[in-house]
Amino acid sequence: MGDRRQPGATRVLPKNERRSGTRPRLVVASSGPDLVVVGPTPTPPPVEVAEAYAPPPPSSRVRPRRRLGRALATGVLLFAALLWLGARALEGTPLRAVGTWSSALRMPDAIARRALGAVGQATPSAFSALGGGATDPMEIALPEAPWRPLKHEGHASVPGGVVFAPRSFTKREGTYDLLVHFHGNTQVVRESAEVAGLDAIVVVINLGIGSAPYEEAYAIPGTWEKLLTSIQRAVRDRGVASPRLGRVALSGWSAGYGAISTILQVRRGHEDLDAILSLDGIHCGFEGHGLNPRQLAPFAAAAKRAAAGELLFSITHSAIDPRAYASTTATADYLLEAVGVTRQAPDAPPRYLSLESMKGAVAKDREKKMDPTSYAKAGELVVRGYKGEEPEHHMAHLFQMAATVLPELTERWR
Repeated sequence: MGDRRQPGATRVLPKNERRSGTRPRLVVASSGPDLVVVGPTPTPPPVEVAEAYAPPPPSSRVRPRRRLGRALATGVLLFAALLWLGARALEGTPLRAVGTWSSALRMPDAIARRALGAVGQATPSAFSALGGGATDPMEIALPEAPWRPLKHEGHASVPGGVVFAPRSFTKREGTYDLLVHFHGNTQVVRESAEVAGLDAIVVVINLGIGSAPYEEAYAIPGTWEKLLTSIQRAVRDRGVASPRLGRVALSGWSAGYGAISTILQVRRGHEDLDAILSLDGIHCGFEGHGLNPRQLAPFAAAAKRAAAGELLFSITHSAIDPRAYASTTATADYLLEAVGVTRQAPDAPPRYLSLESMKGAVAKDREKKMDPTSYAKAGELVVRGYKGEEPEHHMAHLFQMAATVLPELTERWR
C-alpha cells in the first residue's frame, strides 16, 4: 500500500519509515477516504490487511463517548469469540482451524443444530467436546440426527414448481417416496394428498397452457434428473435428515400428460418409477383412420408393464370430445386394446369430496360429481370412465383425485 494523502486518511508508511513510539494496528484496506480499523478476532476476515500507524493523540485523556465505543466493540468481539469456540467444539472441528466471516455468521445456527441433536442422546462425548471429559474433541463424530423440525407449512421452490411436505407425510429421515404432479392448482393437489393419507413428498409443476410446454421442458436428456436433484435439496430443506429418494409416482391432469410422455421416453431409469396417475389427460393426434401410435407409444409401454404388475397405472377420463385431436376416452380404449382388456360395468361412484382449496375455483352450483360409466382392470392397470362433457366435469377429475386414483397409490405405498 502507498502513502494516502487524502484528507482525514490514516497514513500508511513503509516498514523502513516506521517511527518510534507508535504502535501498529491491523486495518482493512479501503478505497475510501478512511481506513477501517479492526482489532484481533478469532476469525480474521478473508481480505488483505496491512499495518497502519496513527499519530499520537493530542491528549492522553480519552473521551467518555470513545471509551464507551471501545467497550462495546470489545464486548461484541468477546461474544463472537465465545460463539465461534462453542460452534467449533460442538461440531467436533479442531479449535485451531481457521474460520471465515461466513462461518461466524452461521455460529448461532451451528450451535442450535448440534445442541438439538445432542438433547436426548445422553452421549458423554457430546459434553466432553466442551472440555468436560477426557475425550479428544478432534476424534468425536456426532451421529446424524433429525435435528430440524419437519416443515409442513409453506413450500420449497424447484424449477417450474413447488415442493410440499403434506401433513400426511411422516418420514423425518432416510428414504422418502415422491409424487410429482404436473398441471393444476397446487393447494388442491396438496390437500388431496393429505385427505388420501399419502405418506410422500408432493411436488406440483405448472409450466403453462397446453401440453407443448410440458413436452418440451423435459425433452433434453438429463433435465428430469436435474429436477429430482433439486427436489432432493428441497426435501432436506423441509427437514428430512439424510434424505434418499425412494419410489416415484408421476401424476398429470389435463395438459400435464405432456411431461409424463416425454419423461417416459428420455428418463435414464435411475429412479424407481413405481406409479403413473392420469387425470383426464392423455391425448394424441390422428394418423390415417386411427390414433397416432408414435405419440401413444410411451403410454402403451407403461400400460403393458402395469398389466404385468410392474407398476401402477391408474387412468380416469371424461366423455369430452375435443374433435381436433383424440379424446381421453379414445386413448384409454387404445391402451386397453394394447393389453387385451375390455371395459366392464362400473363400481359404485366414489365419495364426493368438498375440499377447502376448491372454494372459489368453481361456483358452488357448477361443481360436478364423478358419475362412472365403465371400469377396466388388468394387473395394476386401472381405467375408469366418467360422464360429463363440460369444463367443470374436466376439472372434477383434479378436484376428486383423492377419491379416485390417490387411494390406490396410498395403499400401494403403505
